[in-house]
Amino acid sequence: MRSRKGRALALWAVALPLGLLAGLTATAQADVQDRQARGTAKAVNLPTSPGGLSAVAVTDTTIKIGWTPSTAPGGIAYYTVYRDGHPQGTTTETSFTVTQLNVATEYSFSLVARGNNGVEGYSSQHFRARTTGTVPAPPANPVKMGVFPEDGHWSRNFDVKNVVTNGSAGKLTHLTYASGKIQNGKCAVGDTYRALERTVPAEQSVDGQGDTWDQPLSGHINQLRKLKKLHPQLKILWSFGGSEYSAGFPQALQNASAFAASCAQLINDRRWAGVFDGIDLHWELPGTCPVTAACETGGPHAVRTLAQAARTALGEQLVTATIYGTSGLVFDNADYAGAAQHLDWFNVKSYDYYTPTGYQGRHASLHAPMYGWVDELDNNAHRTYRELTARGVHPNKIVFGVASHARGWEGVRDFQPHAWASGPAYGTFGVGLEDYRNIKTRCPGARVTVGHAYALCGIEWWSYDNPATVAEKMAYAKQYGLGGAFLSNLRGDTDNAELLTAIDSGLR
Repeated sequence: MRSRKGRALALWAVALPLGLLAGLTATAQADVQDRQARGTAKAVNLPTSPGGLSAVAVTDTTIKIGWTPSTAPGGIAYYTVYRDGHPQGTTTETSFTVTQLNVATEYSFSLVARGNNGVEGYSSQHFRARTTGTVPAPPANPVKMGVFPEDGHWSRNFDVKNVVTNGSAGKLTHLTYASGKIQNGKCAVGDTYRALERTVPAEQSVDGQGDTWDQPLSGHINQLRKLKKLHPQLKILWSFGGSEYSAGFPQALQNASAFAASCAQLINDRRWAGVFDGIDLHWELPGTCPVTAACETGGPHAVRTLAQAARTALGEQLVTATIYGTSGLVFDNADYAGAAQHLDWFNVKSYDYYTPTGYQGRHASLHAPMYGWVDELDNNAHRTYRELTARGVHPNKIVFGVASHARGWEGVRDFQPHAWASGPAYGTFGVGLEDYRNIKTRCPGARVTVGHAYALCGIEWWSYDNPATVAEKMAYAKQYGLGGAFLSNLRGDTDNAELLTAIDSGLR
């Protein structure tokens, strides 16, 4: 039996936790009351939600919305306008024009008011509106083009004959030979030996007939002549500029007429008359040329000036321009609509949106990812289309690029894009660069989302196009009335031309 002292200690031990509990309960109740008081004060200060959203004015590429004003103690500082959940800008007015929209497309709009006291209100109700016009039909004969590199024989053992043996020649409508140079403000042969002088043996020749040492023309251009004889429907363009020779464009711009006249004279030289059907202007990139600081922009009208001069010099022959698709680097202030009036089409490099620096990303995605911090402002082919058409370029004059190369990062442990990477992965043909023909076996098992393929192999993460993504992109091209598609480099495709076959079948 416990003593009287023991019973007293037991009662004290029970009473102590009860006292503490009572104290804690009182503190918790005070916290709840404080939060409720602060919440009530905040609710009193909240701006009212904007109401009465409506379409004030609508065009093919813009929608102006209006609303009744919000109220808040101290007044409204500004409104934030959202399109499909993504911020479009702020305004102090009760109307806002959303630009760079696609023709005949429905969008959802909402907005949030912020008071002068810094408190943001609740979102308005969502309002839907549709742009006017109709999406143009795709051309009856879409462009199916491939780029043949002048250095293909040496770097990848790829000759003009391979365009025949892998089945590409019968699927192409156009072939671009890359690249000629701009020298002293004029068009010139890029590599004279490869283009005009190399003696091609019989086993590497299109028609099985080897070159002789004394024939007047050999090299790639003689092989292109044989290719065209075998496929007379094929149109061949000579591209000038590119990553190696763009440094000459600023000087060419000083006398655009003389530059264009030299290009016309070169492609129609009597030694290879009839081989070339036009030229491609490949300025990479105006304003941020990776070759040399001499690649200045030349102003917003540079591309238009060159295109207009080329059209005058070449008449009915083809004139195209290859441009990057990365928003912000190329589109700002550039007069692509003015240039389009003189061009047959733009070859849009809708790839290389991400290159192996820092976080990895989809280098050739069709649409933006719909998760995480990446929203529709992420660079992708659909955004490229949206920006070009909003600037007045007709969809039929947009030929989308398909990448035959992969971009790779290493030190990656997450399958998903936009994870941390230690740097570029080893590439056979450059830093973080690999041909599709190699990457499909080197890093197989690709996931395909938003029109893009990516694969994780150990700690290497590779981003590329494959036949499944090409099929999605060709369906997109037909849906939005694009002029066609081109393969970035024919030598990167497989021996049976998987990517080009997907372009051909997808555009039928």
